[in-house]
Amino acid sequence: MTQFTHNTSNINLLWAKLCIEELVRHGVTEFCIAPGSRSTPLTLMAASHPKIKVHLHFDERGLGFFALGLSNASKKNVAIISTSGTAVANLYPAIIEAKQSNINLIVLSADRPPELLDCGANQAIDQHRIFSHYPLFFAQIPTPTLSISPRFLLTTIHQGLQAQRQQQGPIHFNFPFAEPLYPQDNNLNYDAYLASLQDWLTQTKPLTQTLSVHSKLLEHVEITNKKVLIVLARMHNPEESMQIAQFASNMNYPLLADIQSSHAGNIENLHAYDLLLAHKKWSLLLNEADIIIQFGGQLLSKSLNDFIASFHGKYWLVSSAMGRIDAMHRVDLRFHCDTMQWLKKYIPATKQLNQHWLINIKHKHKQLNKHILQPFLKDLPFSEISIVAHLDKLLIKNSLLFIGNSMSIRLADMFMNQQNCQIYSNRGASGIDGLIASAIGVAKQKNKSTTLLLGDTSFLYDLNSLALLKKLEQPFIIIVLNNDGGAIFNLLPVPKAQRKEFYQLPHGLDFAASCQQFSIDYYCPDSINIFIKNYQRALKGSLSLIEIRVENEQCAQQLKQLKELIYNASF
Repeated sequence: MTQFTHNTSNINLLWAKLCIEELVRHGVTEFCIAPGSRSTPLTLMAASHPKIKVHLHFDERGLGFFALGLSNASKKNVAIISTSGTAVANLYPAIIEAKQSNINLIVLSADRPPELLDCGANQAIDQHRIFSHYPLFFAQIPTPTLSISPRFLLTTIHQGLQAQRQQQGPIHFNFPFAEPLYPQDNNLNYDAYLASLQDWLTQTKPLTQTLSVHSKLLEHVEITNKKVLIVLARMHNPEESMQIAQFASNMNYPLLADIQSSHAGNIENLHAYDLLLAHKKWSLLLNEADIIIQFGGQLLSKSLNDFIASFHGKYWLVSSAMGRIDAMHRVDLRFHCDTMQWLKKYIPATKQLNQHWLINIKHKHKQLNKHILQPFLKDLPFSEISIVAHLDKLLIKNSLLFIGNSMSIRLADMFMNQQNCQIYSNRGASGIDGLIASAIGVAKQKNKSTTLLLGDTSFLYDLNSLALLKKLEQPFIIIVLNNDGGAIFNLLPVPKAQRKEFYQLPHGLDFAASCQQFSIDYYCPDSINIFIKNYQRALKGSLSLIEIRVENEQCAQQLKQLKELIYNASF
């Protein structure tokens, strides 16, 4: 059992202790330290750890090269602790050499908190990415606070070390510490704050373990006779999505498929899960899972992310991507491999025979769809939701659908049950900029009929990219959900008094003149039937824009009504 204790006299010391302990668990035991006040929390925690060997030097430049020599000779990772200011800058030559020579170093630099920067405070300089592109990984750690989960800190440490497993070189963590920096007379009890680390506190393993298909730890991974919930996130290869869906079906595992997987329409998918998770009994059924296995990249659904955050079982991630995919800081096992490698390794020899759990989940799902969701959509007037739901049925096989951010992709994830077409999005940073240009680029490369679904603000933001449309040979249909500004803010807890002026920015514009300027066929339906006719006509044309003009608050009100119906359903 680890000797880690919950009691320290301030949050700075606690975060430093968490950081140092996690590094030790990852095998980092050589620490090179230069003296300084701001780095006191890191220094004291490293100095007091029984497994750490400390090396001291008063000159950071020499210390950096000393650490470089230690790492080069031992072929092991070496950490450097530095105080703030020019002390950090003196490590730069050693960092450059480490990058050029592929030698692992870990820089833990102390920094002034943000409120002491650019105001004349002593020893305060800009340390953000001070070593430019030379580190393989950089993390600007927030000022320690109880409002941030301790899991964030440990998973960030893991992410940096994971970068070094892919390529040897230096990594950098910058810690802004606000006073107090030194221990006080009375220790504070952080049991409640550390509750999410209960397993970590009683073990000596790192919080997150990364496994490859060649890892020796694979033999200890077992899913036979377990209740497993499969989550299919953003995927770039529809064939892999199909294999995962088939795997879930063969094993009697429930499947939640994100719209970005291009397989939300798979018969096994428990579609509309983002909405139906509001039903407590159905959510509790899913929560009976022993393991959640997520395949692919980031998830779109906030409801599903919240469900994962509170899930009490194990959470595994299968992805060949280099970066961290762990927004909830919940991953227990990270499999760094592609889908087919994982499936070949882990498909049990026999089919799971216990279907009772899945039958209950599907029965409740069917009830909610039949008695709540379907009647709601059937009676819905002309709106953003009804447009998205009907577009789902209109998309032709083997076409392309590019979905913009903000409300557009959220509605698609809630109401589309799609697998006819390949789906694209810009969900890396989830911005509203460049969506038209990105969609045109996809259409040009694939040379297929393409539909772009986006909001009015996104359309305005990238208006000049309409000039790129002349490069296309296949039909390109733009559907603009025009709710006169940022209607997404109706779903967020922004101050109501400032919502319209400072967040939504209503523009009062339509897009008929823009279509005329760029030689685009323009449609503006006011009913679902007319929309269907407009879309079908656009499929036979070249460049088309269908503008859906609706009231700004309509969508938020309808979503609120639907979620209340689901929440209060008695079955």
